Amino acid sequence: MKGNPNELEILGNGNQKKSYLYVEDCVDGMIFASRKVKSNLEIFNLGSEDWISVKEIAEIVCKELNLTPKLKFGESDKGWKGDVPLMLLDISKIKKLGWKPRYNSRDSVLLTLNSLKNYLA
Repeated sequence: MKGNPNELEILGNGNQKKSYLYVEDCVDGMIFASRKVKSNLEIFNLGSEDWISVKEIAEIVCKELNLTPKLKFGESDKGWKGDVPLMLLDISKIKKLGWKPRYNSRDSVLLTLNSLKNYLA
């Protein structure tokens, strides 16, 4: 939007779905796993249990920042080279130990945005 504040260019068609994990959940998951596992090496995926579309993220950002740009979408179901239309990590391994994220993807985006707004204010 720096080049044109009246338009927000979305990479891809906006239907890509991504899972987002709030930083507090990430830290909590790492600490939880380190306390539960006794072996020298164990690998876990940390992530949310849902996803949110790129279009929804753009709409949330615009609403929260009181912006009303025209959303300009690409045509592809991928936003960039190497992108995937759906990203959702399998967190079943750490869930079996009793951990799960407190926040869903939508809340994670909102919390992060609000943190950034407060930081930049």
